Amino acid sequence: MSDAIRSDEIPDYFGKDKVFTSSDLKSFYEEAGDKSLNQNTLLSRIYNLKKKGVISSVERGRFVVGGRPDLQAFHDDSLNEIRELAAGQFPHIKIVVWSTNALTKLTGRDSHSHLMTLIETDRDACEALFDELRQFRTDLFLNPDALIIDRYVSMHKQPLVIKPLISEAPLEKIKAGPIPSLEKLIVDLLSDPKYFEPWQGQVLRDLIKKIFTRNIINRSALRRYAGRRGRLADLEHILKLQNIDLSDSH
Repeated sequence: MSDAIRSDEIPDYFGKDKVFTSSDLKSFYEEAGDKSLNQNTLLSRIYNLKKKGVISSVERGRFVVGGRPDLQAFHDDSLNEIRELAAGQFPHIKIVVWSTNALTKLTGRDSHSHLMTLIETDRDACEALFDELRQFRTDLFLNPDALIIDRYVSMHKQPLVIKPLISEAPLEKIKAGPIPSLEKLIVDLLSDPKYFEPWQGQVLRDLIKKIFTRNIINRSALRRYAGRRGRLADLEHILKLQNIDLSDSH
């Protein structure tokens, strides 16, 4: 990316703790001499600033200086073929593809028995997507329970698992397609232990602390999604043990 986004100037201009809007960013660029900045160009610059970790969203249209480096664990180009295959079969539905290898990168705890590629999509589309993809892959499972995961899923090197995408789940956008946000990851680890058995208990508590220490977390999105999944009380309990405040003032 060229110097047009002025990524080195933004931290000094806005400061570490100030919350600013897309309009503030537009004013920043206009003051720097870019008087003809249109909305599409502004959105492109915001996308690239977030991708580079210069700014992060705290809620829709509001940002702070700083990044979310742990999201880099989800940038896995080896999944692009699966993404393209799934999107090619169902171009009009939301499909999130990611690998539990991201958890290995984040925690340093490897588990070949739980290495899988998760494909999340609308609940009503899961079965149709499964029927399409099983023409191409035999190591494919539809929303397996814990017993199936233990007996059969774990037999494969990196199986594909299709599971429902919870409505209004917070996601991040990358060029290849949507990936889980850190807020979604935290709540899903609490909500779906059958998929993430090696990363429970103290490993999970340590990971949550690490995520909050290293990244800017959208606490509103985290609370909202935890509430939708019925895990808000569990989340608040873990964060209290970690001395992490869930209020928006942090």
